[in-house]
Amino acid sequence: MTRARKLLTAAAAVVALSVVGLVVASASQLNVSGGYLSLQNVLRCTNATIATTGFRIGWGTSWNRVRLVGVPETCAGLPITVFVYGTSGQLSTGTGMAAAGTVDITTANYTSGNVTGVALLIGGWGVPTNWTGTVISLRSFQDGQYVTAAGTASALISDSWTNGTNQQFDLTINDDGTVSLRARSVTRYVTVDGTNSQLYANSTTIGTSQKFNLITNADGTIALKSLLTGFQVCAENAGASPLIANRDWILEWEKFYLVID
Repeated sequence: MTRARKLLTAAAAVVALSVVGLVVASASQLNVSGGYLSLQNVLRCTNATIATTGFRIGWGTSWNRVRLVGVPETCAGLPITVFVYGTSGQLSTGTGMAAAGTVDITTANYTSGNVTGVALLIGGWGVPTNWTGTVISLRSFQDGQYVTAAGTASALISDSWTNGTNQQFDLTINDDGTVSLRARSVTRYVTVDGTNSQLYANSTTIGTSQKFNLITNADGTIALKSLLTGFQVCAENAGASPLIANRDWILEWEKFYLVID
């Protein structure tokens, strides 16, 4: 094939890609040369909602870390950039490398009380995130209904098609990387009962029974693993029975959508 024909063939290939709507991804988006499977992993990573909070290592009145909680396995090995914002604009930034679970990113010092939000890039792509204190709701993957905390004596259950005060929780990220949920309906923390392993919103303090490991699944859903029982929270009986932390696996009944209100 002549040089001119080779050039024409290459040009035709570029035009063909443009016609079908394909674009060339940057190396930061693919992360590894090769392609399709890597890009699919990045897309699964960006479907997740990752909780963030700030803290400090060492002495001082300002913070110098951002903690990411619930990073899915599909994000592992990708570069992270975190931007901390306040009412006056960007307060701080930091970079690191993603790993499954909890990741701490070192940043420049910033005043914690001035933070209004965080922007998060993983592998060059924007990833949904929320700062501690954001109101969230949990929607069961199995029955599509929201988890309700009707009262301190009523076990949590996914039984509502609407999202109101009884379905809203304040998300707290603890110093050890676990999370706790405070029901807005009764201003009490969600507790795993030590007798029947069901979940009740009945505690004014945070201890082992009120802590969960937040796991982000590859499909963008999340799971909650009780620190007390060591098991996953389950929407028992396909959501028809109260939530219970007694499953050693993550299937449909153990998956929830984390809805940021």
